[in-house]
Amino acid sequence: MLPDKLVKNDATQGKRPVRVGIVGGGKGCYELLKLFHFYLPRHLDITIVGVADPRRDAIGRRYAEQQEIVTVDELTTLLKLPNLDLVIELTGKDTVLDEIFRNKTDTTKVLDHLGALFLWEVIDIQEEKLQLEHRVATLDTMTAVGEMAYRLTHEFRNPLMLAGGTIRRTMTRVDLPHGVRKRLKIVAGAIKDMEDVLSDICDVVRPLQPKFELVDLGRFFEEFCKAVGIEARFVRSGFSCNLEEDLPEIVIDPSLLRQAMWHLLENCFDAVAEKDTSVQLRVVLCYDYILIQIEDGGGGFSGISAQSAMDPFVSTRSGRMGLGLSLCRQIVLEHGGDMEFWNNTRGGVTVTLKIPIFFNIPRQDENPDSRHGTFTETSYRVDE
Repeated sequence: MLPDKLVKNDATQGKRPVRVGIVGGGKGCYELLKLFHFYLPRHLDITIVGVADPRRDAIGRRYAEQQEIVTVDELTTLLKLPNLDLVIELTGKDTVLDEIFRNKTDTTKVLDHLGALFLWEVIDIQEEKLQLEHRVATLDTMTAVGEMAYRLTHEFRNPLMLAGGTIRRTMTRVDLPHGVRKRLKIVAGAIKDMEDVLSDICDVVRPLQPKFELVDLGRFFEEFCKAVGIEARFVRSGFSCNLEEDLPEIVIDPSLLRQAMWHLLENCFDAVAEKDTSVQLRVVLCYDYILIQIEDGGGGFSGISAQSAMDPFVSTRSGRMGLGLSLCRQIVLEHGGDMEFWNNTRGGVTVTLKIPIFFNIPRQDENPDSRHGTFTETSYRVDE
């Protein structure tokens, strides 16, 4: 689960407490809340006490609710919260800013959308540093898994193939007793399972070699959601898909991205199989990246943290190797993006995939993560 900034700990001792309210629950609010979760100020103990926006389906307001932050429809209701130190206005509307100044108390300070943009630029440097450290740690983990996979493959695959082939040939003998054939079949099945495990490990550590192409995301997700809807009816699960209009054409590997989302959705369908709940998919354009959000109400993570769930060989289900989420994360990283999990207020799990927007197809030896300088410039729209 994401760090809970509402809980005090020893790290907050000696810091000046600041209670913050946010006006505007759109994409700017979503980004700001994410930054406050991962960026720990040195001199301030920041607590987000509320978000005001009449749009209850706004992405920032929904994210605030998932983090158990108070959300309200009316600006005046937010301003009445006790001991409010700072109001951050993210609507970009002067009329809203004027209303804040008319109704706030004398002790409440105001940061308008232009000031928030300046703050955003400063904190974004820190976020890039944290993401780089996270990716270096991920590469270290995958390197260790790769070395282990190489040893397992080298030491076990050939003997297993030899043993499995010998057993299968033996089973073809016409003079073999039925009882012996039955036992050999069990042994052959066990050997096949071990071969599958080795194959899964190799899939995680093997370079993916993505094939990037320019894809119309609107058409891509419409076709994908139709296929998922059919699968949802087959497994008797509820499914809803919310796509933002006018999604752009961007460069992705459609096959790999589809594979990652299918795995995540299959996990969600398994989680809600015995519960009267549904799975939701939402795709939103957020400035210079695409946000893909998958949410279920299937019980959430128990016994492990959401972050460790993406580590290799970590699984909450018996009989699973725990490699699927590692492969999904690897696919997202190949696109220069990021993947996050947290337990949501529906009692399930929410996963977000952030896919940066690129318009140029990279060279074969070029990773998308190295192309951040090729972003097409986009304007900061605080009113969404």
